[in-house]
Amino acid sequence: MRTKQEFLSLAEAKAKFSKVVDDSMNSDIIVTKNGKPASVVMSFDKYKKIMEFMERVWELYLLDLGDPSLFKDLKLEEIFESEIDEEGE
Repeated sequence: MRTKQEFLSLAEAKAKFSKVVDDSMNSDIIVTKNGKPASVVMSFDKYKKIMEFMERVWELYLLDLGDPSLFKDLKLEEIFESEIDEEGE
């Protein structure tokens, strides 16, 4: 099942943000900056489901490694660190 996607430039999204939020209930709105995908606006319900799924997958991943206490320094949040933070920009 693939979700409908719509691409908008940052200027377009900014100019009609209320409509972007409304449209995000039915499709993912991909906001581009300088022609490259930068952010996604999606419904909060979908976001919650994705985060719950990630939590379950993370727990299974730790269990698959064996004793999860050996990996207490691994954090789910690290998956979502921005590339900008990693590049030091």
